[in-house]
Amino acid sequence: MKIGIIGAGSMGSAMIKGFYKSNHLNMNEIYIKSGKSNKAKMLAERVNANVIHTYNDLEKSDMLILMVNESDAREILENLSEITNKNTIIVSVVPSFTIEELEGVFPEEQPIVSLLPNTVVEINQGILGYAHNQYVDEASIEFVFKPLGNLIKVNENELGIFSTLSGCGPAMVDVFIEGLSDGAVLNGMNRALSYEVITEMLIGAAKLAQASDKHTAELKDEVTSPGGSTIKTIAKLEKHAFRYTLVDAINAVNNKN
Repeated sequence: MKIGIIGAGSMGSAMIKGFYKSNHLNMNEIYIKSGKSNKAKMLAERVNANVIHTYNDLEKSDMLILMVNESDAREILENLSEITNKNTIIVSVVPSFTIEELEGVFPEEQPIVSLLPNTVVEINQGILGYAHNQYVDEASIEFVFKPLGNLIKVNENELGIFSTLSGCGPAMVDVFIEGLSDGAVLNGMNRALSYEVITEMLIGAAKLAQASDKHTAELKDEVTSPGGSTIKTIAKLEKHAFRYTLVDAINAVNNKN
């Protein structure tokens, strides 16, 4: 399966590394379009893929994955529309473009997918939301992207909030980890040890929430004993509107305030 990839930035690099680590694709059939920097060439060498320099080199691709900034996307799409055939699956990782808009660029009946992954696809632990038009073969999408993590089909109008949670969420968690670490260091713990403890705690808590049939509020209640340290930390978070701050952050991304 010949796959062309346009965009070797943070998201593009993470996905390509995820393909490489999952070992489910023939990396010799992956073609990474070079850009202004030398990233594509360096990445291609690292994962045994091919680097190309013109859009014509992407002809006869079975799938084209576009992972570029919105400002560059429209011109690139126009270039791609000139070299694709009607069986090429177009995968857009550009959140601002709707499937309808993409259909307006490509020939009629072009298979089009809107895909929104997050950067942890690099370690095959990502969460990828997608929607597509009626011409897409579902099996092809699952074959290429399912090894990168949890692949979830959603309604197109849910992709925006999906992207906020899955894409912005890791950075929010990173800030959360940093803040907990600062608190631990303030109270005498070694920085490296604090990061080890916090990350393991988060992994365990997330796995428990995922595996349990209990609501997260129930899980929280089980460890908040009367007058104990946990309820004291929860009360302090509530005093500073911890939950509302999270809601406000999500709203800010989605232009709700």
